[in-house]
Formats: sequence, structure tokens, C-alpha cells
Amino acid sequence: MTTILPSEFKRGAALLLDGVPHLIEHCHTSGTAQTKPKMHARLRNLKTGRVVDRLFAENERVAVAALETRRVQFSYHQGDTFVFLDAETFDELNLTTELVGERRWFLKENEEYKALFLEGKLIGVELPDHVALKVVETAAPQRGGSQAAYKTAKLEGGLEVMVPLFIGPGELIRVDTRERKYAGKEASE
Repeated sequence: MTTILPSEFKRGAALLLDGVPHLIEHCHTSGTAQTKPKMHARLRNLKTGRVVDRLFAENERVAVAALETRRVQFSYHQGDTFVFLDAETFDELNLTTELVGERRWFLKENEEYKALFLEGKLIGVELPDHVALKVVETAAPQRGGSQAAYKTAKLEGGLEVMVPLFIGPGELIRVDTRERKYAGKEASE
């Protein structure tokens, strides 16, 4: 079984902790000149969908889970289930709300995503770093003023983010999927 050191961790990698696969959602190191560096990792349990934070020592070896990736298309969301279509076989694949987690804000119907499979079973989808979403609800746009002034905007999918004052309802914006922040105005189609 392949193992890696915490210095080799990267977002989207799958680790086996106590025989259970976990996906790294975020990681960063901390430490000072007097203390040994430690890796802080936010991990999603791929069986239950729960998110946990864990510290790893710099010399701790961790087993890596063998994941298979395929292209899937998001079809629809009904109740507690997100339904995807395999891009090659056109099989329907289901994912629970717990396993989708915070990524649900960014899933758009008929869009393709990279899916993660463990032992032939769909366990998650990977998002691009930025996604274009339409502003559904926000205050009327204001021209001029400070570039640092922000207001709340509700986006398609239900996510709320802070946007500059010049953004109005119906506009397309880019959202950073990792930080869940406004990343710029999307060019008109």
C-alpha cells in the first residue's frame, strides 16, 4: 500500500485513515522556528460525508486510497439525492446530500464534472477552482463609490456571497469554489 508524508498532501487527494477513505478538502502547515511543523487538514469521510479537522506530524506516513476518476454530468437534484450520468456508459449514479456537502452550491444541471470512484462506487465530485453563477437577488447596483464596499448577493443554487456594489441582479459572476468568495465579473455570453 502506498503511503505519503503530510508535506505531499494536496487538495483532492484520498487518504485511508483507520481503513476509512477520507478526501482532503483543505490543508496548510503551521509551526515556528522552535516547534516542529504540523499539517492541518480538513478531511471529508467518504463513507459518512462528515468533515473533520486533523493534525499530522511532519514524519507521519499516511496510506493513500486508490481512486478512479471519470467524467459525469450533473442531471438533477431530488430530495436527498443528487443524480449524475456517467459520460461514457450513461448509467445513472446517485450521491447523497451528505457526500456532496458544500459542493452543492456550485453544481449546475447539464455541466460535466470529474467524479471520484472508490472500488467502483461513486463517492464524490471535484469542482473547478472557479464557477460562473448568476446573481438571483441583491440590492440595486450603485455606480462609483469605493471599490472596497460590498453587499450580500444570493446566487443560483442558494449560496450567498459578498459582491461589489456595482453587481446587479441577473449578472454572471465568478465564484471561487474553495473560498466561496466573489472572484470577479464573468464576461457576457
